[in-house]
Order: sequence, then structure tokens, then C-alpha cells
Amino acid sequence: MLRRLRAWPVLFVLCVAWLTPASAKPNAVAADVDAAVTTWMADHHIANAEVAVALHKDIVGAFDHGWKATDRQPVASLSKAITGICIAGLVDHKQLSLNEPLGTALAGYFARKHKGSEPKDPRFKTITIEQLLTHRAGLKKNAFDDKNDHSLAASFRTATRTMLDFDPGSTISYSDSGYLVLGYVAQFIGGRPYPVTCGKVFTRLGMPVNAGVIDDTLVSRSPNGGWDISADDYARFLYAFDPQSGALGPKTRQWLDTLPGDPGYAKGQKSPPAQAPCPRFSGKPAYGFGVCMRRTARGTQYYHDGLLHHHLPDYPKTGGSFFFVNEAGYAAVVIFSGENDGKTYAALEKTVIAAMTGSAAYDVPGAPPSKDTAPADGKTAKKP
Repeated sequence: MLRRLRAWPVLFVLCVAWLTPASAKPNAVAADVDAAVTTWMADHHIANAEVAVALHKDIVGAFDHGWKATDRQPVASLSKAITGICIAGLVDHKQLSLNEPLGTALAGYFARKHKGSEPKDPRFKTITIEQLLTHRAGLKKNAFDDKNDHSLAASFRTATRTMLDFDPGSTISYSDSGYLVLGYVAQFIGGRPYPVTCGKVFTRLGMPVNAGVIDDTLVSRSPNGGWDISADDYARFLYAFDPQSGALGPKTRQWLDTLPGDPGYAKGQKSPPAQAPCPRFSGKPAYGFGVCMRRTARGTQYYHDGLLHHHLPDYPKTGGSFFFVNEAGYAAVVIFSGENDGKTYAALEKTVIAAMTGSAAYDVPGAPPSKDTAPADGKTAKKP
């Protein structure tokens, strides 16, 4: 009898092993991304990080490095994509149009405020939603006051009192102010505070409404840099850009897919000074709904980064965030803490992109085959 009982544990283990699905095997792409991040952390003395990799809507790898991949952390400028998808929802529901100028979209605001709150620069009211989404609005990079603006409405008022750097539509230049204004537009049209109006992007993707929250210290810049969210949940959110998700309606999907590329997104100019929104992409990338895009022979790549600035008043945290989505539907998200400079950031981005564009990253059923044809950005496509 005793011998029979001893055999049961062995039989149980064998049965469990037989019943375990093949998907339990570690995902090679996720493992490559995490290995790259682990090495980068050691090389650059990064204390904490969290990493998540998704394939379409499913998390295929989540890694803890001091922080858990499910811990909410500030994602800085990765907030812009949340605002972008929020604006897309308003367009899809015909509450807003992409070519609508601010003078029309916010007509009720300007009517109520009368002349006391008319923009200092009359060109402000001619800026269109599309120009804001694509960093062509002519706004200063930071047309708001971190020290004295303590709400989104206050930051928006400061932006209206700032002269534009360029004529709307004339020049590409990365602007936090543009997405701050878009957030106020969403708040005004939605009739609810920005976090409520734009928090709906999570529920539309089947995520908890509180997947992302606004950092208490960053309320005044919430649309362009104020969201706290985990790497795991941000990777799920990125499914919104996947054509399979249906998160973008036919109109906004077509707009995003047909945005023209421009060298100005890859490289800024010195005179007059302009900051390139997408320096990691060469050739003619495009920008819309808070993400940089590069079209290749395989499809479209997306990325964005975010930097926590230690000079913000009463904000002790430093660090950053980065995501990259490849043409096969893989999305990698890294959030980290610690002081960093341009070289540190560049090293992270290059190593993650390398892992996400290796041959394993395209070994997915239904992934487009490699072709030696020129992609839409004008660069020669290379086989991974």
C-alpha cells in the first residue's frame, strides 16, 4: 500500500506536465527584450525597471527589476498616446473633426470668457486638431508654467497667453503644449474632467477604468505627461494601434495609416530652432495620435519615449519610459527610475528596437513576409 501511495506524486507531476499548454514556454521575443534591458540596467546603473511585452492583446512576458511589471509608475510623454486615442474617439463619435480649428472646437469657451481670455496670439484660434496631433501647430514646446499652473485649465490659459513660435501648419516641432491643448479640448467637449473623459480609452479596450491614473503632482500637464500606469497595462493599451483591435474607427484608422512622412520628424532644424519628434526613426517617419510611425515593407512600426525631469517643482522622481511596436504586432514597454542622459536613453532604445526587429520577432503566424522593396519612408527595407 505504501509503495502505491509513493507512486501518486510522480503520476500527478507527469499529468500536470502533460496538461500544461505549449504557450507556457517562455516567449523568445520577450526574453530577448528583457535580456537587453537587464544588460542595459547594469551598464548604466539603473536601479529599478519594469518590462512587459505583448503580442497583439496578450501579454507574453512581464519582468520585475525592483519594480513589478504591474506597478503603476509615471510614464511621462507616453501619456500623449492616451490623449491621442481619446481624441480619436471623439472624432469617431463625430464630436470633433480633425480639420476643426480651435476657434470652432472651443467656441463656447471663448464666448463665455469674452475678451479677457482671448488668445494673445490671434493665430492660436486657427490651429486645427490635426496640426496639434502632428506637432505642426506652431506652439512653443512648453507654453505652460510648471511652478504656478496647478490644473489643466490653468495650464491651458497660460498656453493661450503665449505667442506661437511658427505659423500653424508651417513647421514640424515637438511640443508638449500641443497635447496639453488637446487634453483640454477633450475635457471641454466631453464635459467631464480630463481623466474621466480620456480614461474611457481603457474600458474600450476591455481594461479596468483605473488601469491608468493621473499623478497627483502632474495634474497640470496630465494630457502630455501626467499618467501613471504599469508596463503590463500600457502594453495592453498599445493594442489600440493594432488594426485587429478596432479601437480606431474607419475614419481615424485611415487618417493614421495615410499620414505623409516627412524628414522633419526624424531630424530637427537649427534655424529657426525646431525639435524632431522621432529621432529614432530615419528617413521620413510620421507622427499622429501620440506616436511616431515608420512604414516599412512589412508594415508599420511605432515608438515613443518619455523623460521624467528632475527640475519639476516638488517632484523628486527621475527616470523614463519607452515603447516600441513592430510590424508583427509585438509591443515592448520599459519604465525605469534613475538619473539618465541622452546616451543612456539612446542605448535603451537602440537595444530594445534591435530585439524587437530580430528574426524571432517576425516568426508569428500571419506576419507579413520580408521583401526587399522600398517602404513608404523612402529607406531600403532590410531583412531582419
